[in-house]
Amino acid sequence: MKLKRLFVLLLSINIFALIGVVLIVGEYQHSIKKLQFAYELQHKSFILADQLRQSSDDLTRMARTYVITANKKFEDQFHTVLDIRNGKVKRPKNYNHIYWDFLTLDGENAILNGEQKSLRKLMQESGFPQEELSLLYKSAKQSDDLTHLETKAMNAVKGIFLDKNGKYTKKGKPDLKLAAQIMHSDEYHQAKINIMKPIDSFYQAFEKRTKKFVDEANAKVKKLESFASVAIFLLIILVLFSFFILLSRIVYPLETLKNTMLQLSKNDMDTSIPQHQYTDEVGDMIGSVEVFKANGLRLIQKEENLKNAIKDAEFANNSKSIFLANMSHELRTPLNAILGFTSLLEKSKNINTQEKENLTIIKNSGNHLLSIINEILELSKIEVGKIELTNSDFDLYSMIEEIKMMFISRFEAKELHFEIDIDDNVPQYIQSDQQRLKQILINLFGNALKFTQKGYVKCAVKYQHNKLHFVVEDTGMGISKKYQKKIFKPFEQISSNKFTKNGTGLGLAITKELISLLGGKIELKSEKGKGSIFTFTIKFKKTDIEYIHSKIEKDEIYIKDEKKLQILVADDIKENRDLLVQILEQYEIQTIEAKDGQEVLDILDTVDVDLVFMDIIMPNLDGYETIQIMKNSDKLNSIPIVVVSANVYEEDKKKALDLGVNSFLSKPINTDIVMKIVARYTKKEILTDDNKQKIKNAIKRLDSKSILDILESIDIDNKRKFQIENLVKEFRFDEIIKYL
Repeated sequence: MKLKRLFVLLLSINIFALIGVVLIVGEYQHSIKKLQFAYELQHKSFILADQLRQSSDDLTRMARTYVITANKKFEDQFHTVLDIRNGKVKRPKNYNHIYWDFLTLDGENAILNGEQKSLRKLMQESGFPQEELSLLYKSAKQSDDLTHLETKAMNAVKGIFLDKNGKYTKKGKPDLKLAAQIMHSDEYHQAKINIMKPIDSFYQAFEKRTKKFVDEANAKVKKLESFASVAIFLLIILVLFSFFILLSRIVYPLETLKNTMLQLSKNDMDTSIPQHQYTDEVGDMIGSVEVFKANGLRLIQKEENLKNAIKDAEFANNSKSIFLANMSHELRTPLNAILGFTSLLEKSKNINTQEKENLTIIKNSGNHLLSIINEILELSKIEVGKIELTNSDFDLYSMIEEIKMMFISRFEAKELHFEIDIDDNVPQYIQSDQQRLKQILINLFGNALKFTQKGYVKCAVKYQHNKLHFVVEDTGMGISKKYQKKIFKPFEQISSNKFTKNGTGLGLAITKELISLLGGKIELKSEKGKGSIFTFTIKFKKTDIEYIHSKIEKDEIYIKDEKKLQILVADDIKENRDLLVQILEQYEIQTIEAKDGQEVLDILDTVDVDLVFMDIIMPNLDGYETIQIMKNSDKLNSIPIVVVSANVYEEDKKKALDLGVNSFLSKPINTDIVMKIVARYTKKEILTDDNKQKIKNAIKRLDSKSILDILESIDIDNKRKFQIENLVKEFRFDEIIKYL
């Protein structure tokens, strides 16, 4: 039998058995309730009969006490008992046979705070048969007759007697003797007996009836207890049997199968597969495991073959790397002499035009061979995974400008329009591998320049979805669809009768791999004869530090101003102060040192400074408190403040900037950054050799627009700027140099 059918069968049997047990237990609980009701009815009936008897006894006791003592308290209690029994007043809440025993002393009064019901009404509500009720009614009537005798005796004590009409209107002398005779007469005792006879008969009839009801209920309860015990026992046996079936047919085979699978997963193919005697789902699973084992054996054999192939490939790849290294060394050695001497010969004045042309051919061929060697080695490093990214913080805008200046003259030589557009939301300072990104752009611009004869080459830089997007578009020869994937493979080139270019075919292959290393991908859209669009993305991180891409050395910066700068350096650690002081003094900047915030305030109270470098954690008064005091002071709030701190968490930077500081430098500091910040916040002139060279290149091209653009982008005094602008307008380019 299949496991599914077996499971359904066992579940159905167990459910029906459980329903049977539930029904028996339910009937048992119903019988228990009936038995409990019988006991409650019996108890309630005894209470009512006892109340009737007790009220008669209370009336007798109160009447006799009044006859003896003539105390009106007992007369009042007598009438109160009658009123309670007849339902004229409320019953006390705890009304029992000893209730009136606590009210025999003067000053003790009954508290009537219960329900207002006559004894006869309570008897009717109790559900007695008519026969038993008639006995109680008869006893109640006899009690009323006894009450007449008791009333007669109590009136005799007061001197009030019955007239001929049977009413107590006749007054005379109190007759205590008559009252005592009435209360102890045979007539009184006979009336008392007449009350108790119906009550006794009621007890006998009620006991007989309730005893039968209780006995029947007890018998049914005991019978149902036996049935419930047997049913629960059988249910337990059935559940245990079902559990045993499930263990033997499902759990134990699956446990054995699991252990077998664990061994097989460890490639222990010698383990035996358990046998199953039933044709069910577990048997099917065992059959699947046998197939798995057979496939595993085949995979292990293939894996062994693959390992051997990988070892052979690694050996071959290692041999290739050794060969390439040796080749590079052997080729670079003569190339160094060829290119070196070629450069010397080019400067010689003793060679003719033909010889110069020959030297140019030798030099270009040598450079081409060198580029081939470099590209082959680069691809080899990528293939063996030896290239690692070196991330650093750099100025993206400066890097792109540098590449643009590298290509601008070459594009102009071919009369091609070259343009790089950077979106406003592109961050200027980023963290990535600058060298690899530069190499990617140079490769793409170089390809565009090589295969574009007219039109333009454009590059757009965008920031989308936390990635940098670069789009390089040209109007070159274009690439047909069947070659668009092929060109990203090593040593692949597109041949064309119209365009034949030298190269290894490695540039785009290397570019694709480098982009992949930078966490991006490259895509190509191209149409033959119309041009190509290369689009690639890279991942990067934004950086908060201000980075100057072009390294600024001491002889590349000068600060020209008649007034010497004076800068305050505040840090509690002497070595940190010494570093900043020495950097600044290289440029003849005067410095003042402070060890804590209070010393800063004391110095600023007497000395004027142009800038404050402020540490955060200092004794006495820390940097935050000092900055706050300075910003709240009319005298000091205009002094530029640069925080220099080892605390580089975002919350520390935000707290400082929120206080109004001008900039935040993280330790360890960079000399270039320090000097750039000094120039920025003191408004002093900084002119780099790089900017000088840009102006000189523009002068050679007679490019007045580029000269004016460079002047706008650098810090230079207005007088010199005005003089240079006039020289540009008058085309006196040769005189501009002396103003640099």
